Amino acid sequence: MVSPVASRSETDYNPAHQVDNSYSVNHEASVTLNSTNAFEGPEKLLEVWFAPDRFRLPSTMARDGLKSVKRPLWEDMLDYVHCKVLSVIGTEEVDAYLLSESAMFVFPHKIILKTCGTTTLLNGLPRLLELACDEAGYPAGVEPWHVFYSRKNFMFPDRQLHPHRSWKDEVKYLDTHFSNGSAYMVGRMNSDHHWYLYSAKRDAAPSDIRTDPSVAVPADGRFEDETLEILMTGLDEKKAAQFYNDRLVPDTASDSGSSSVASDELDPGHVGGAEVTANCGLGKLYPFSRIDSFSFSPCGYSANGVTDKTHNYFTVHVTPEAGFSYASFESNVPSSVSRMNPLEVVHYVVSIFGPSHFSVTMFETRGTKSSIAEASVKGLGLSEIPGYTRSDRIVYELDEYDLVFLAFEKNA
Repeated sequence: MVSPVASRSETDYNPAHQVDNSYSVNHEASVTLNSTNAFEGPEKLLEVWFAPDRFRLPSTMARDGLKSVKRPLWEDMLDYVHCKVLSVIGTEEVDAYLLSESAMFVFPHKIILKTCGTTTLLNGLPRLLELACDEAGYPAGVEPWHVFYSRKNFMFPDRQLHPHRSWKDEVKYLDTHFSNGSAYMVGRMNSDHHWYLYSAKRDAAPSDIRTDPSVAVPADGRFEDETLEILMTGLDEKKAAQFYNDRLVPDTASDSGSSSVASDELDPGHVGGAEVTANCGLGKLYPFSRIDSFSFSPCGYSANGVTDKTHNYFTVHVTPEAGFSYASFESNVPSSVSRMNPLEVVHYVVSIFGPSHFSVTMFETRGTKSSIAEASVKGLGLSEIPGYTRSDRIVYELDEYDLVFLAFEKNA
């Protein structure tokens, strides 16, 4: 029996608990941001691994790996992508950047960059690789250990910029940077809900690594990784309404960019984001997380969540405009931590947005303890989302990963 959204109310979400010494807000970008012309919700998602985990970094790298790269340098890279940093929350394991277009997560051993709209995410790739070498000490001339690039089909592909005008162009661009790349189209070609994936992997992890004697590292190079992603379109009109606000849209043509918000205060976008997080129920999904969220003007919403002393994160993004509404949810929080199986997480998230269609991807290393992919293949029940009919279930084996893709349509 799937628990309803209200069942997560045992632990209340308190936005006042979300700010600490590792929290940083870009007031100038936050106060002047105008999302009136936002249109393309589906994100481009890039994940670049330089090692299996933080305990097996190449010996040439800084001890905290990519986290040693200074924020202004990441912001320089994001200029190529055409997005800005709104705020950052950090833990020992990860720095979570909330962006004007989605999010970025910087771990010691990998980086995740997710951007929507007409951002040119892949244009930032050369600078990203350069920073990993020049600033974090990754061996020059050595390809990253693992690379993933994925996205849902665009709603308005004709408005995208190079190299994102087509999947063929994106694959060609990625192949100029990585060898052994493989490209996939997952789902029905004659449907609006297929999904693209590019994967590249070096033959082996670096042999010259810095290890921590206090940490047991598998001799066979094994590692655990799992990600659950839910991509939703056609949001229920009433549920989408909670992601609108009545704040005045800033006049960016006349605004000098200065902010009247004191440096120790949050701006209206972050204050509104905390309110939306509490009201819509997302704050109760993983109540043990610290959440950084933003309510865009006149509509839209983004949130990043991180958990202290772990590498767990989640991120949510919403473009609620009627006719092309969209929401995404991504998390690597395992069932053992959330105490919810994948079916419960999917149902909880879908209940918040009420989409007409949604897809689920579960990406997991083989042998991971929670085995969400294996369990789904064996009939965990992910075909049984109340109010929806499953239209696709596709299973791939990719190197050491299992990939499960599921698509659902709302019952008439």
